[in-house]
Amino acid sequence: MTVLTNLFYFILLFINPLIVYSYDVILHNETEPGLKIYKVHTYRDGIAVVHLVKPINESCIEPRIDLRILHPNGTVDSAKVDYPIPEYNFCRGPNGFYWFDMIRSFPSSINILYIDIASASYYVLFATRTGYVIRFVTHPLCFKYILHMYINLFIEIFIFASNTYVAPISIINGTIYADGYLVTHTSEECGFMFVNYETETIVMWKYFSKPDDKGNFSLINEGKHYLQNSLANYFVFPSIDGNFGIVIVNSTDININPNEFINPSKFTSKAYVTFIKPVMKSVDGPFLIYQSAIPHLEVRSFCDTAFAGIGNTCLLIFNRVEDENTLEVIKLSFQASGSVFDMRKLGDKFVDVDIVTFNGLFHGGYLITLRDNQRKTIEGIILDNDGKYNGTWGFPPGLKSSGSFGVTIFLNGTLRLVTFENEMTLKISFTTLPKFFSDDYGYENPHIKSTYPSISSSIPLSITNINITYHLSVTISTNNVSIYQYNNNDGLPILRQSVPGNSPYFSYSSDKMTISMKVLGSTFNQPNSNYYIVVDGNVVRDWTSNNPLLGVERNRWKFNTINIQDNFAEESIGRFSLTEEGTKSFEKLSLDGQREFLSQLRIDLSESIPVDINRLDYVKCCEYDNSQQPPRILLSLPIKSTTNPYERNVDHIIKDLDILIKHKEVTPISWFGTTNHLEASFGFQRYSNYNYYYKNFHYLNFNSFFII
Repeated sequence: MTVLTNLFYFILLFINPLIVYSYDVILHNETEPGLKIYKVHTYRDGIAVVHLVKPINESCIEPRIDLRILHPNGTVDSAKVDYPIPEYNFCRGPNGFYWFDMIRSFPSSINILYIDIASASYYVLFATRTGYVIRFVTHPLCFKYILHMYINLFIEIFIFASNTYVAPISIINGTIYADGYLVTHTSEECGFMFVNYETETIVMWKYFSKPDDKGNFSLINEGKHYLQNSLANYFVFPSIDGNFGIVIVNSTDININPNEFINPSKFTSKAYVTFIKPVMKSVDGPFLIYQSAIPHLEVRSFCDTAFAGIGNTCLLIFNRVEDENTLEVIKLSFQASGSVFDMRKLGDKFVDVDIVTFNGLFHGGYLITLRDNQRKTIEGIILDNDGKYNGTWGFPPGLKSSGSFGVTIFLNGTLRLVTFENEMTLKISFTTLPKFFSDDYGYENPHIKSTYPSISSSIPLSITNINITYHLSVTISTNNVSIYQYNNNDGLPILRQSVPGNSPYFSYSSDKMTISMKVLGSTFNQPNSNYYIVVDGNVVRDWTSNNPLLGVERNRWKFNTINIQDNFAEESIGRFSLTEEGTKSFEKLSLDGQREFLSQLRIDLSESIPVDINRLDYVKCCEYDNSQQPPRILLSLPIKSTTNPYERNVDHIIKDLDILIKHKEVTPISWFGTTNHLEASFGFQRYSNYNYYYKNFHYLNFNSFFII
């Protein structure tokens, strides 16, 4: 990685005596000419990644992926993705697009889509945003994952890149039609969508999870969408509730003579929206959101979420067939039900220009980026929450940009415009966009007024509820609120409790503006520890419109528990039960398999509490609970005491385990393959004194067998 020197300066441009445009600029010197901006990706930590390409001719670019990492402090790093992607991916296909694609992957990575003709397949490569391909080692002595490193050992090892098969390549009219692309979600908790024409009239989609520890993705759901017209235009966008919307425009050319009356009942253009719910494995729609009887029109669409408003918004861009000049732009706002609640024409500012991007803004309103038909100047138009003109983006009008450019918008309202000043100089211009609400109070959610606990507060271990107060009346929906504890050992968060919005754990105030969630006694059980809460989108809906509202991402709603000492408690034994299915599964295991299960069960219990694993002795097996039919296996777990007053004592560990198991549907007990087999109704019961247990060990051994 190379850090290059940048030149900072501040610009004041006086366009007329009444208007002053002020913005910051960074210049970054490149080492070779001919580079072009392909895409710019933004991240929540304020970093942007610019993807540069270098054209060879009109059809192909050099077979490499160059990155420029733009840091919030103004420094620029250079990086490359060092992986042998087949060179044909860097040429345009029959549809005019390159065969490879790249999207961001939260919190700090990228996903690279490419095709392999030999296997006739799409693959996704997982890499850091600094270009390092995630690799892992398969030798049994090497369990540590590595980032693009090679290990010099005198043993044979195998290093594999994190390649995931996605889909087969489409063949349309005897030609490879590789127009597939990736759609990332705005939430860190969601995966990504792969979309592709399977045939001329079928759009196929697949939803994949976030990457696992090896950088591989799992297919969650897939489906198909059928088109009325061959290769009809479609647009996929993420919605607040974790789902994806797909807008498809069908246009029918009715041959009408110039003097012939246009029949208003014969609609020649129709726009539909369908909402794909990949996790729930369902699809809502299609819903008709627009129709027109005007013939000979081509219609394109741009869509995004109304972060500070309600619902989703699309721009429909109309132009005559075989004429690229824009005739008209219509803004549509519609609910998740497909019901259109606002439609308006945007006026002459959008006629005879090219609309490049359309973005919903976190602080309210929308940004539309325009380019003149001669591709010499660019301009940004701001719309308010209602879609009314509110001004421009803070740069002077007629801003020259003869080449490619990129626009990035951050949650704090900062906009970065990335252009080339000349062939050797990358130019990054900064400005601040207007805000249509006062403050987000650190939650990055315009709808939230306050919470308990508040951000950065200290709480006792005994709290039994958390709550969120909104600026508007809400109703409970279906997605989850999840509480995590920061882990100082390996950095991975520890899930403490996760509750869906439609659970009886939730209640809300009489004015419907505050929701409250019951917190288990085992959730905040560690003194002097740091926690955060994730609120998924669509935990609540707007009471009036029933539209899903934005949530709270990880590492925003943060707080800590107070430092308190615990009393000493003697060592003890607890007993717990497997479920009926768990008993059957355990009995089918080999002796070695049973040992492995009990060993992993001990690890998973220590992480669920959480407690130092050395405080838990080996799980003892097996007695049978004959009061249940069929009988179920009973297990015993000795728990060791501690003299450290800041660690959980034995009595509290027993109580925590009892709560965790009895409420396993909302605790980490249900997340592990071993603990999910524990019987909720039995819980965790104190069995005997630790010393008494071992003194009478031979008695238990007489009635049962043990695996240690």
